[in-house]
Amino acid sequence: MNKKQLLLPILILFLAVTLFASIVEAGGVEYEREDENWTVEIRIGRVFYYTHGTAVWGHEFGFFKDVNDCSSDTLWLTFSSSEENVKDFVGRDVVILLDVDGKEFRVKTPMLSTGTIGLTNIMTFTNWSPGEQLMDALMKGRYVTVQILEPKELEALLDIKEDEFSLEGFADSRKEAESVCRVNAPHQREKEQVKERPLALLIPDYY
Repeated sequence: MNKKQLLLPILILFLAVTLFASIVEAGGVEYEREDENWTVEIRIGRVFYYTHGTAVWGHEFGFFKDVNDCSSDTLWLTFSSSEENVKDFVGRDVVILLDVDGKEFRVKTPMLSTGTIGLTNIMTFTNWSPGEQLMDALMKGRYVTVQILEPKELEALLDIKEDEFSLEGFADSRKEAESVCRVNAPHQREKEQVKERPLALLIPDYY
């Protein structure tokens, strides 16, 4: 293992801690629950449930739920590279292979953004919703291996070509994310606000 490969996990861990601290400082995390593998938390009005890579801890795989549609799931994936040219692929479609216990699914989704800290570039992939077959496999699976296949020019820039994520706790975390989402849904919050209003404010003036 060369020096670049040794430094990469350390830099990604630092990035993850820094990003989390900035979100907390900005008031972006209103709920968080973490077990051995999976984390459920609210980030900027969305309920995320995700886990970390086994090759690179800073890699994240999971989904998030929008409080306006708690029944749907949207992919959340981060990958890293020491090559700054990965930013040239922002907005371009990327083909990602998800291997769930030997069952393969291909995902095409745009690279949403990149962020940089030190020598490490973090790529974010989202804006894609899974079908029933993939979600069923994830709910029953043990591991998912994630690999970026195309464009080949992007794949060539990756220091680590694939990462494996444990699915132990995935089903429970998804169920909890939906519960948290429904509690924070706009109509539910309105009901809670009415319950919390002082009695005097609920009584009409003519009484």
